[in-house]
Amino acid sequence: MGILQPDEAIYSLLCKYLLNEADAVERQWVETWRKEDPANEEILSSIRRMLDALRPVGNIPGLDTESSWQRLKTTIGVEGPRVRKMHWGLKVAAVLVLALGIGLFFLKPAKEQVFAGAQQAELKDGSRVNMESNAEMHLVKGFGKAERRVHFTGKAHFDIAQNAEHPFVIVLGHTEIKVLGTRFMVDFKPQDSSLVVLVNSGKIMVTDLDKKDSVILTPGMLLRRDQQKEPFAVAENVQDLNRRQLVFSNVPLEKVIRTIEVVYGVEVEIVDAALLEKVVTANFENEPIDNVLATIAFITNTAVEKTAQGYSIK
Repeated sequence: MGILQPDEAIYSLLCKYLLNEADAVERQWVETWRKEDPANEEILSSIRRMLDALRPVGNIPGLDTESSWQRLKTTIGVEGPRVRKMHWGLKVAAVLVLALGIGLFFLKPAKEQVFAGAQQAELKDGSRVNMESNAEMHLVKGFGKAERRVHFTGKAHFDIAQNAEHPFVIVLGHTEIKVLGTRFMVDFKPQDSSLVVLVNSGKIMVTDLDKKDSVILTPGMLLRRDQQKEPFAVAENVQDLNRRQLVFSNVPLEKVIRTIEVVYGVEVEIVDAALLEKVVTANFENEPIDNVLATIAFITNTAVEKTAQGYSIK
């Protein structure tokens, strides 16, 4: 039996109280504790039922009840003379409640595991989540049994361990991301439901639960939604969003412009639809939007102009 924790010491005192082994000071403490919170009365009732179920108790091989009980007394700081002798069977009952962890189960109901703040969260399935300071992740009870479901807000980079039988599901308000094994970035702001997702490897499915709208993202694909009411905007050929690293290799101008609009948050109008079939091969990193559009205009032998709405290419 390992070193007893403070919560276990409280349980030893409650056991003594129920078995009429507590002195006046201890009984006063328990009576005050019972009045502090209605839930405390339920805890006491649970222990009473457990003790009743354990009477009488037979000999348990390997269980040193005397030393266990002495350690309980030491943990709660009670001097020897203040603790009267208990019947042997009832001492076993009290120690068993602690040794088997039954008391802790009633005192602390199972809760979701929570990760918050800047850290690299190591999950029990082997997945790693590199969380930024604004991030918070709740692992739903039963994580890993049928599926691996978490609730998430903030920004983080996910590296999800592959497990086809137990999909990894990230709940982002009214949106879900389902993956089997991949690396991707999520930036979700619940205050306005804005969402950014960038896939580095593998494949994921993002679903708007309200609109019943889903999109499959593969490496280099970027999804952005500025508000919950807006549809998903999806771009391709994005290597790194922070550095605005874009890599185009014989990509039609239509897709190039779409990527630029999503990454830079601008509107670009193609005046002549025939230009949409022109192809672009170019790499960009940390370039201002004006430089990017000027380069594309040069490659496609077109002209770019600023407009009230954004830009136009003709």
